Amino acid sequence: MESTILLPLKNRLKSAKSALDGFPWLLATVLYTLSWGWSLLRPNTLYWDDWAYIYNKPKSYLNQIFVDTGLPPWRALIDQELIAVGYWTIPVLTFLFFFASGIALYLILKKVIFLNQAQINFTILIFLIAPVNHARISLTMFGYTTSFFLFFVAWAILIRHTKTRSFFLAAILFFWSFMTHSFLFFYLIPLAHFVYSLYTGSRSKPIEKIYIAKVLVLWVLPAFYYALRHFYWHPTDEFLWYHKISGIGTLRGLQVIIIGLLAIIPYEFLRLRRKIDKEKTRSLIIPWLIASWGLFPYFASANINVKSVFEIASGFNSRHLMLTPLGASLLLSAFIFSLNLTFGRAIRPIALAMLTSINIFFGSQFYLDSLKKQELTELIAETDKIENNSEVIFTDQTKVFNGRFANYSDNELNIDVENAGKTVKSISGKSTCDDIESGYEIRLNSEKSFSGALLSRNLGLYFEISKC
Repeated sequence: MESTILLPLKNRLKSAKSALDGFPWLLATVLYTLSWGWSLLRPNTLYWDDWAYIYNKPKSYLNQIFVDTGLPPWRALIDQELIAVGYWTIPVLTFLFFFASGIALYLILKKVIFLNQAQINFTILIFLIAPVNHARISLTMFGYTTSFFLFFVAWAILIRHTKTRSFFLAAILFFWSFMTHSFLFFYLIPLAHFVYSLYTGSRSKPIEKIYIAKVLVLWVLPAFYYALRHFYWHPTDEFLWYHKISGIGTLRGLQVIIIGLLAIIPYEFLRLRRKIDKEKTRSLIIPWLIASWGLFPYFASANINVKSVFEIASGFNSRHLMLTPLGASLLLSAFIFSLNLTFGRAIRPIALAMLTSINIFFGSQFYLDSLKKQELTELIAETDKIENNSEVIFTDQTKVFNGRFANYSDNELNIDVENAGKTVKSISGKSTCDDIESGYEIRLNSEKSFSGALLSRNLGLYFEISKC
């Protein structure tokens, strides 16, 4: 009896180990930990919308906000239970989920016949350490993280397993991932991959009816989600704007796709004319389409423009770049592997080192940011120069201590004042003295350099206060 139970399990473990042969475990773990491990140093820190939707709010408040926004009723059910256990649970799971997504992508890319092992491994490493979406550290973004993880796991199951039960598992996971609505667009990529795999397989034998049925189910899945949303979790009037598509934004997204393709044409012309060694190069068209399609829903909803894609001080807005690592990693990998063999080998570790260094710097900023939030509250508590119920303009001259140089939201500043035991009529970091009739301007400064603050874990903050 024991052998009957254990044998299938051993076979599955053996199969999983075989599928992951060649995965760069050591390098991936080291670079990923250096790039994102800082999020585990102070995992109870709140960022951005956390202050408005989680801090001092009832457990069910977060999910209710998302339902009102027009997201499914399960959007934050898991999140709220994790938050009840402790804030730290979400940063830990976020760290694990994104790494696991890289493993799932490896299984997917192993089924892409025009990628060799070296290119797959390099693509995976870039995917894991791409310095985008630092908004993942916010507790309110765990739904994005969950969608990301489920999406890539579903894709791997869909493309690697043929059994009907595996197909339905993949369909369920895809459906679950749609709670982040940008995946309704990005879903076209695994769907195209699945159809292409059927097409290439049909060269040797006819496509079975079951596979045609599977394709139809996959096509219907987003429409089914949208129909359920329309009838059961339609957004309230207050949040209708959140789902509107901008005509100008849609055109801008299409322009980005087309302009990128036009820029690639000369390269493709040379490649097809075999002026570039075919064995050393890969087409840039598919990676570009994936990268630009990952941005398209955010262009279409007017959440980003071309400038904001490359903005360093993106902060919470970096969540709009969540779907770019796949296309970006494939694009960079295809380009580097098209270079001279010796030069390409030399530049690969340089690229990895540069991306990791960027993440380490941003990570050190977020670490100081978590310390700064505490110091700022203490500094406000000690200040006796501000009259109660006055209007306050907050000028932050220490943004080098903010994660990705981002601004503090007005919500966060209000919570800092409240936690300091003070009362003000309003406080804003987005206004100037010209915007209020009377009040105070608080200028936040520091006596420490960035390296000095990092080494001492003391930011040396102080206020300069003047009347408006």
